[in-house]
Amino acid sequence: MRLLLLALAAAVLLLYVTFGLRLGYVTLTPTQLLNAQGQNRYTFQLYEDGKSVGVTGTCTARSGHATLRLLAPDGTQIAGQSCPRGTWSLNLRGSGQPGLYRLLVDFDHYTGTMNLTETRE
Repeated sequence: MRLLLLALAAAVLLLYVTFGLRLGYVTLTPTQLLNAQGQNRYTFQLYEDGKSVGVTGTCTARSGHATLRLLAPDGTQIAGQSCPRGTWSLNLRGSGQPGLYRLLVDFDHYTGTMNLTETRE
């Protein structure tokens, strides 16, 4: 039993050092992130011309940095925000052509909370 607990602790430590720990799903629930590194990708489908899609919410960074970018179906960046240390309001929206809009969240040793909600009009 002790060996199992030691192996579990080693696995959690290895995850923390390499990728960071993420507790939650960024666009569905408030997410706690510890030393998060790398990139998360989310897609949103827009079916009609003239409609908009995006995310709103908040981020509270205790350390590190996060960058959020919203890309149009053709790959151009249409919105972007940064989340340095502190509490920040986020609003990234895109509209126009139908297709898949992508939200890219780049983490650089980010520790804090991120709470995003999908918005459509």
